[in-house]
Amino acid sequence: MNDYEQILALIRSRRSVRRFSTRAVNRESLVHVLEAARWAPSNHNRQPWRFIVFQESRQITKLSEAVGLELSGKLKSLPTVASVYAGEFAHYATFFAEAPVLIVALHKRPASFSNNLLRGVNHPELVSGEPLSSAMAVQNLLLAAHALGMGTCVLTAPLIVREVVVRELNLPQEYEVTCLVALGYPDEAPEPPRRKNIEQIAEFRDDPAGVNRK
Repeated sequence: MNDYEQILALIRSRRSVRRFSTRAVNRESLVHVLEAARWAPSNHNRQPWRFIVFQESRQITKLSEAVGLELSGKLKSLPTVASVYAGEFAHYATFFAEAPVLIVALHKRPASFSNNLLRGVNHPELVSGEPLSSAMAVQNLLLAAHALGMGTCVLTAPLIVREVVVRELNLPQEYEVTCLVALGYPDEAPEPPRRKNIEQIAEFRDDPAGVNRK
């Protein structure tokens, strides 16, 4: 099996895991996944990411409860037709309470001198590259965890009440939250999700035969 086949097999077999065993995750394993994260590409090699790692169940549960409480208030304001999904949504936003490890991925705020340049640009945070760089580091972390036999799941729903996450975790002010990652040894083996085929996601605009050349 060549390198491409190996990495594709790893990517294809990774799953989002939401149920974890009680097996503890040691510090060495966490350092391994963070080592993979720090080798991700980043804009101008600024490496704008930071990872806050929580292993204390009391801290993780406290955050989950705070997120759930604030989120429930927002969900009550939904139209009746949408409120039937509120319970399920709240679960997906707070299940990380059962994870042995919670990693909060952050990205640094863009430098202030770029504000004028980015004024009027749609989604300036994407142009700055910081959240994308952090997201690429998270993907490295997910794959490394899977290679080591651990399961992970990325959460962004808690960011609906971002102010609660920032307040409860006392996060550094110069950073924004990219996502949360629940991590531990899996207690489930999810089926592979359906994937769109290449024709549905890619468009080749080359003209190798020269048919449309003048």
